[in-house]
Amino acid sequence: MKIEYQKPWFLKPKLTQPQTNFLTRGNFTISISFQIGKDFKKDNKIGFWGIPGKNMGISYDYEVDLFVFEFWTKNENEEPKFNCHTYDCINDKILQKGLNITIVYDSEMFYLYKDFKLFDTIINSSPLVEDYINEPIYLGCHNMDSINNLHKCVTEMDVTHFSIFANDTNVREIEKYIKKEINFNELINRDEIYCCYDLSDVNNDEYLIFDETKNLTFLKKKNKMSTVGFELIKDKLDIVGKGFCLAKWTQVTMHLHNGTTHSCHHPEPHKVGLEEINRNPTALHNSKIKKLARKEMLNDERPSECQYCWNVEDNSNSFSDRVYKSSEPWSEPFYDEIVKSDWRSDYNPKYVEVSFSNTCNFKCAYCGPEYSSKWMEEVTEHGAYMLSHEYNGIRRLEENKTKPYKHTEHNPYVEAFWEWWPDMYNSLDTFRITGGEPLLSKDTWKVLDYIIESENPNKELKLSINSNLGVPDELVDKLILKLDQIIKEERVKEVIIFTSCDAYGAQAEYSRYGMDFDKVFNNIDKILTKLEKVTVVIMSTFNIFSVYSYEKLIKKVYSYKVKHFNTIRYWNSPLILDTSFLINPDFLSFRILKDYLDVEYFERWEKYMKFNSTFRSLNFHKTQDINDVGFSTKEIEKITRIKEMFVTDATSPERTFERCKLDFLNFIKEYEKRRGMKCEEYFPELTKFIKDIEYENKI
Repeated sequence: MKIEYQKPWFLKPKLTQPQTNFLTRGNFTISISFQIGKDFKKDNKIGFWGIPGKNMGISYDYEVDLFVFEFWTKNENEEPKFNCHTYDCINDKILQKGLNITIVYDSEMFYLYKDFKLFDTIINSSPLVEDYINEPIYLGCHNMDSINNLHKCVTEMDVTHFSIFANDTNVREIEKYIKKEINFNELINRDEIYCCYDLSDVNNDEYLIFDETKNLTFLKKKNKMSTVGFELIKDKLDIVGKGFCLAKWTQVTMHLHNGTTHSCHHPEPHKVGLEEINRNPTALHNSKIKKLARKEMLNDERPSECQYCWNVEDNSNSFSDRVYKSSEPWSEPFYDEIVKSDWRSDYNPKYVEVSFSNTCNFKCAYCGPEYSSKWMEEVTEHGAYMLSHEYNGIRRLEENKTKPYKHTEHNPYVEAFWEWWPDMYNSLDTFRITGGEPLLSKDTWKVLDYIIESENPNKELKLSINSNLGVPDELVDKLILKLDQIIKEERVKEVIIFTSCDAYGAQAEYSRYGMDFDKVFNNIDKILTKLEKVTVVIMSTFNIFSVYSYEKLIKKVYSYKVKHFNTIRYWNSPLILDTSFLINPDFLSFRILKDYLDVEYFERWEKYMKFNSTFRSLNFHKTQDINDVGFSTKEIEKITRIKEMFVTDATSPERTFERCKLDFLNFIKEYEKRRGMKCEEYFPELTKFIKDIEYENKI
């Protein structure tokens, strides 16, 4: 079987069987027959088979011309130990010709065989690291998901045999089978066999090769965009139905300020009728509309409101959010319970986001009256922005009956929430308060007081609070005081604070009107200083106003990572940069600058973050300690995605960008009139862009 370059295969357990792992048995045998052709595409170091993370596997390093066998061990109360053994008895010529490598382990000794002849023994009585238990075995690389290319060790290779036995099997038996001296049936009857593949006659285009031995495992081609865990979850979901998603039960976002709800952020929020919540307060999550969608999912149908995920699954090789969200710790453990449930039944969500009010002291350029009372005041006084469409008008809200309740008004949806809250609270995994500005809502403080005063606090709760951190100092101090009590009394499992910032300095203040950049970061500094366990996440909605100062923001974030680093925070970093890209309104998307930016602009940020990542830490390479200072893989991947979105959209229809450009021009002209902020004074970099739009439209 030909394994293509950067398209490794992996071995995973079959879902109908309990997950097993030969490494837990204490002894095992792994055998592989393969060949690396002279012209095969490969890295300087290549992996034949390997278990990622603290890598275990066999490889060849062309830079030093050595064959390598490596593994990690860990004795109790000791740091993990890296074991690396190199050999010159295997060289490039031998690889080109083809060979078999068999490794036998008997709990105390490794025996290494080349073409079934012993060439080394390694004494090892220490346990192998537990990390291996939950990791797949890759063929054709070491770790394809590593952000560090040097750790991937990818190669093109021909594999004709691969087998694993959960004991120290006699090598002669494997040799006889490979050489066709004994029938496969003589091996298959052995209870200890984990898998055994004859790949010599397999069609290269075949996607799945099922293990016909004990039906425990199968080989599958690695999706470049995925990890093995997501493959497993997708298979579990598809057993129920191609449209099945656990988030329809486990996750909810409730916009109590206008009575709308949705399970995740992709379906359009739908209005919950007052008669529903009067009869059943849990209808804030268990609405009629959502229950019908659950029915469809259990019947192997795809609800139309989830079209975003169906588009991803039908038009790409990537996983959709139904897989990602179903993989979350607040979803996956409840799989069996949900599958057996009746679609008509009410279900308490595990992940809850709630906005009590749209009261906010900011009016960000890309926000609107639905989520900001300041925006509501502006459009009530001046009307909508008249672009190619009505931007931020209230007509749509009035037509859909989703105009927000004022914070001072009686709100039946908030009332229903508090009726449901005591029951919901006990089963929650994650609870997040959004807005508006949550610190200006009395209900936020009511939640915190409830947690403080509860006789039986939910100690497994992950509590998150959003705040723009631009509120009066006394409110920030009040928040710190209450969270400090909650943390010291161990009333929750973790506390995370989410804030927002899309650029640096005055450019950030332009797009997030009402923001004082220095004040926000001073408050971040205060929180991280006084709450030593708390992590602050900066949600950055990357838009046209982000582009020119984002590098400064990245460097600011890194300085706070260094300043406030410790090893006791709930998450592994004091400050995390979570970068998403703005989709709506499209005229504020950074993608309309496609003719004015070079991709190298984004690559520079990516390079800086990689240089200052946890991967570059000397301590990381020594111990693989995830608590090292720097940017995480996920933070860097978000920036990489921005770069990829910019490149991808370079092929978008010209007319789309032309309409967006004109809308942008008309928006900033009206923005300037209403708020007294001239775009070109804040963004001299946009001067040519603006002049070109005026010229093209004869303005």
